[in-house]
Amino acid sequence: MVTTMKEINQFFERRQVQLGMNFGLSRMETLLTELGDPHKELKYIHIAGSNGKGSTLKYIKEILLAQGIRVASFTSPYLIRMNEQLKVNEDEISDQEFIDVFRKLWPIIHEMDSKGNGPTQFEILTAMAFSYFSKKEVDLVLMETGLGGRLDTTNVIQPFLSIITSISLEHTNILGNTLGEIAYEKAGIIKSGAPVISGVTAWEPAKVIEEKASALGVPYYQLGKDFRVSNMKRSERGQSFSFSLADRSIENVEMRMLGRHQMENAALAIAAVTVGMENIDEKSILKGIGAAKWDGRFEKISDEPLVIIDGAHNPAGIDVLKETLKVHYPDYKYRFVFSSFKDKNYSEMLHGLETGAMEIIITEFDHERAADAKTLYEKCIHPNKSINKDWQAAITEGRRKTGDKEILVITGSLHFLSLVREFLIREDA
Repeated sequence: MVTTMKEINQFFERRQVQLGMNFGLSRMETLLTELGDPHKELKYIHIAGSNGKGSTLKYIKEILLAQGIRVASFTSPYLIRMNEQLKVNEDEISDQEFIDVFRKLWPIIHEMDSKGNGPTQFEILTAMAFSYFSKKEVDLVLMETGLGGRLDTTNVIQPFLSIITSISLEHTNILGNTLGEIAYEKAGIIKSGAPVISGVTAWEPAKVIEEKASALGVPYYQLGKDFRVSNMKRSERGQSFSFSLADRSIENVEMRMLGRHQMENAALAIAAVTVGMENIDEKSILKGIGAAKWDGRFEKISDEPLVIIDGAHNPAGIDVLKETLKVHYPDYKYRFVFSSFKDKNYSEMLHGLETGAMEIIITEFDHERAADAKTLYEKCIHPNKSINKDWQAAITEGRRKTGDKEILVITGSLHFLSLVREFLIREDA
């Protein structure tokens, strides 16, 4: 029996190596049945998408907190420690609570393992979230999918609202080779009785989502069609926009997070609380959007030299990163430090960075899914590329080289960013 967070972390690391990702809902249903189905006691907003899930969730959460609503959230992956993934309001689950909930699941895990039907690391963590939240008397839960939607571990819930943030080519070996196929998997979270808010605007995947909503007879609201972002401006605090949906219009929504994609994510959040909840006032919306901050998403770490970290973990994320750099730092040159998981489309991610980069520094980090630096280096065709397997040394080198009107941008895997962020904050302390 585990008794410390260190032992639980080691258990989860071994579990990830042994079982990896194994999609399907049968193990999750067994696990929850043995727990007494704690997930059935809660009210949910369910969020899927290729990019933008975490930011959209954060905007919704801040709006609800400003309104005085007690809200739980389940997100993945984490930046620093597992506790971040289970929160009530802004409070992470404590170490002791984490241990207590895990120990409650331990006999069930052991029994399922003995029958050859052992739950994965993510299934265990999701079940822990349900068990923990059910005891915390929350008004609702914001639940982010891990991967996909239809067969995702979180898809045992019955939400009152579903959100699909975006669709891009990702995990094609699991989700499908076209945007339409991936949209089909994401649209698996749509349930009868739950309206759908969608940030998907490309015709093929949008049509798949709309058809699923229509088949279930649920209201469907699409960005750019049923609700809109307009009057986008850069402001002293960051940027601002105007929002409209039916008879609700809100002018000058100011926000701290940067990039057009963040304005669209914020619009998804406003649409969600407008459609799905009553009496969310404009003051709470403005306060919530203005307060929202999501670590590791176009986050400025230092000014001298200028260092930005961004968890652009797929080609679409890289495109958004480049667009945001050009809009907010148009007169700067960009030096990138890059590393990635080997199951990501790192070739296309690198090719995306090559356009406009003054230099690309390739590195690697310690994780069973991490791509080795040599493989990444060979895929990169930028004329000014270098390799340093020691990621801390690579970042130190990049900071030393970065001068006036230059930015060091560190990107790739979100797990890599978690290591980087802690290192940089510690170095600058």
